[in-house]
Amino acid sequence: MLDIAVEIGKIVEISGMKILVEVTENSKINKLQNNYGNSIFPISLNKLVFSKLPNNKKIIGRIIKISDKNLFKGNTLEHYDKNKYILEILLMGIYDEYINSFDTGINTFPLIGIKVYSLPEKLEKELFSKKTKNYLEIGNSFNNSSVTVKCDPDILFGKHLGVFGNTGTGKTCTIVSIIQGLKKGRLNVKDNNKNISPKIIIFDSNNEYENAFKGNNFKIRKISKEEIKLPHYYLSYTEYYKFLDASPGVQAPVLKEAIENLRKKTNEGKSFYFEKISNEIDEITKNRSKKDNDKIDEYMKNRWDGWMGTLLYRIERIVEDEVIFKILEYEPEKKNIIEKIMEDNENEIFIIEADFDKDELDIIVFLFSKILYKLKVENKDYKNIVLLFEEAHRYINEDDKNDYKLGSYYIERLAREGRKFGISLIISSQRPSELSKTIISQCNSYIIHRITNKNDLEVVSKIVGVSNKNLLDIVPVLEKQNALVLGEAFIIPEIVKIFDADPLPLSHDPEVIKSWRS
Repeated sequence: MLDIAVEIGKIVEISGMKILVEVTENSKINKLQNNYGNSIFPISLNKLVFSKLPNNKKIIGRIIKISDKNLFKGNTLEHYDKNKYILEILLMGIYDEYINSFDTGINTFPLIGIKVYSLPEKLEKELFSKKTKNYLEIGNSFNNSSVTVKCDPDILFGKHLGVFGNTGTGKTCTIVSIIQGLKKGRLNVKDNNKNISPKIIIFDSNNEYENAFKGNNFKIRKISKEEIKLPHYYLSYTEYYKFLDASPGVQAPVLKEAIENLRKKTNEGKSFYFEKISNEIDEITKNRSKKDNDKIDEYMKNRWDGWMGTLLYRIERIVEDEVIFKILEYEPEKKNIIEKIMEDNENEIFIIEADFDKDELDIIVFLFSKILYKLKVENKDYKNIVLLFEEAHRYINEDDKNDYKLGSYYIERLAREGRKFGISLIISSQRPSELSKTIISQCNSYIIHRITNKNDLEVVSKIVGVSNKNLLDIVPVLEKQNALVLGEAFIIPEIVKIFDADPLPLSHDPEVIKSWRS
């Protein structure tokens, strides 16, 4: 990258947020490169340029197209205009050198005939240095490896972040690299107090994250399936109906009566043993089958047993499931896993073993989100919590909303309201098209790796927006470890090579041939 501003041409057309620039310097023609990310050339696709405004500020733009001027003329030699190229440039914002500030709002436009220059390295570095009291370095600009791209960690970790990309493109390594950066000298804080002690909860669906934080200055706690306690009695009546798929006509009223009776029998008023629901339902149906002489009408009892059979079967199936039953069942004097995490002031990263089946994840993630929301609302003095959902499309799925399942209501509520109570989300997924639209819309910042699926690209196109469509065209061909970053945490959208994670998570590509060798 050149340290000086190199004149490359003049503005010949202004149309909305785009300008056309004619390359006028013959000496620059041989330096034209129609490649992404070649940092030694002053003119190439995705390069940043600037022009001076009448008020002495600089308007910044990005080269999105390079054309031979002769394409617009006849094909004969007499019409051939040697060394004439047209650049299409998308205007991005205005840089005020006096106060060293970049603003994406544009209220002043350059004039026809004004010269356009390549962006000198010093100015480019200033542009990518978000002016906040704290900043976190996440990687290097794809166009210029000497330019470090920074973000605002208060927004990145304080609001919601979406990390999307095909499998094997580096999503997990990106998340790990960013978290590791908090303690690897890449975090700059205004008061120079770098004793950062985060609180990050990771739903680790593939057992990948533990290796990345061992011996890495982080205090981690691995939470096994056996340690997860999420008592069922936090569910409302309606949620019990959905969880047990109780039919509204007959089963739901009996289930509600059974729960009410069990709650009345306990001193605590709400907690009760899940395994006792079946017996309580049986008692209720016996009472409803009695004749005037207080004897049971066997015919009516058989009818009630038939009506309630499917519900009782579902309850029995849960009780017999050794994994899910131990998680949900009420255990007196035992704190749930969220209370333990929130009261743990020693550990910083909590890795939850979450390789459950989809049906199990439905109730686990729902209860986890609901209890976390409830406890954080009631205890605002707890530390801010970052909640990372890996493989999020498995349990934050748009198509499941109309199913009998509990769905993603409380995760969506965390997305809408969690920031007020110190809860932020990182949503990682290889299939953004399957995610809840509410969740995606509530993300303030995005890191997008290579995506090739048409449906997923349509979702990403709405995130990127029309003004950055040129960057969307690059997404399907991004190399591994490279990603498009955009949103509130970043000053401008850019392709970034994310810093290496060290140590790496256990998410490497399979070595099939090696495994087959004797």
